Amino acid sequence: MSVADVPIAGFDFRGVISVVLWKGRQYRLATYLGAKAVWTQGGKIRIAQGNMELEAWPPEEIKSPLKAPVNGEMKRTIHESAACRVRYRFRKAGRTFFSFTTDQASVEYERISVRMP
Repeated sequence: MSVADVPIAGFDFRGVISVVLWKGRQYRLATYLGAKAVWTQGGKIRIAQGNMELEAWPPEEIKSPLKAPVNGEMKRTIHESAACRVRYRFRKAGRTFFSFTTDQASVEYERISVRMP
């Protein structure tokens, strides 16, 4: 599950790509299929595409800041946890396919927010 600002040909767009493999079936949520990040904040993400919605949120804020490059200088701060708890939920056509919490997740994010309309 990834949401990122993608620079291309002189402009930026918010790109999304995710894959859910559930009971032998693959569900792809991606910008090229019409997916949008409808909500991101503090590592929490909600992606919607048609009648599908995928959400992930760590129960607590990730507190490990790392410096990252901007134009060759380490000016940007990202936050990561290589091992943390994250809750996932996947819904299609109003039906919840799964909703669970795992201790075997990793999260990396930059403090950018997209608010729900």
